[in-house]
Amino acid sequence: MFDDMSSLTFIHFAVFIPMKRLPSFTGLTNLKSLTLALFLSLEELPALDSLHRLEKLLVTCMPSLNTLPDLAPVKNVKSLIMLDRGTWCCNGFLGQTTPCVKFTRSGGLQQPRAYLQTTQKLPPKLSTYRENVCTSLLRPGVMEDPPTQATMDPCKGTLYRQCVDPSGVESMCYNARFMGIACDTNPFPIKMRRLQIEVSAIRVTQSTRRGWVADSFVEVECAVNGR
Repeated sequence: MFDDMSSLTFIHFAVFIPMKRLPSFTGLTNLKSLTLALFLSLEELPALDSLHRLEKLLVTCMPSLNTLPDLAPVKNVKSLIMLDRGTWCCNGFLGQTTPCVKFTRSGGLQQPRAYLQTTQKLPPKLSTYRENVCTSLLRPGVMEDPPTQATMDPCKGTLYRQCVDPSGVESMCYNARFMGIACDTNPFPIKMRRLQIEVSAIRVTQSTRRGWVADSFVEVECAVNGR
């Protein structure tokens, strides 16, 4: 499938839920960014031997993934993120004998936990990005729902605008995973935007101030500039 696609530099594949196997990545010699998300039945990833120019690799929501391909060929990777946890995190693939889920003395299940310890030996590439590998399980409210016309209408195509959700929860116009800009109750994008503005408060422009989250931090810029 990808044999004659050497011109591709960006791929984002998502929500191929029943797919168990991907075609070979051979031919993707110029690929720089690869995102694979929500392949609930995928059991293995193709070899990465041809992806010598890959700079970003994001793998998320692949609970059936048993192993990882050799990461040595992707020497230029600057961002490696593996959200949620696949089977490979808990089945001994990384040399860890303690399972991700343990039974309590009462016979129930303990809360699943991110099991990677700071002393655990990992392949060099994974060790570099330890905080982004085998993270906590993704739960409802952490990822945005697909947008609908009703949630997109209040935003009118404007990112970071304050919007009103029927639940009364603080909401912001945001587009995640290449979706339409929609009113979103997820608190994490709001925290992210506020942090971005705090970090770069001195560079907040008049045009940015028109946005709701920016308005919340006008006092930050004023304090920085002594006004």
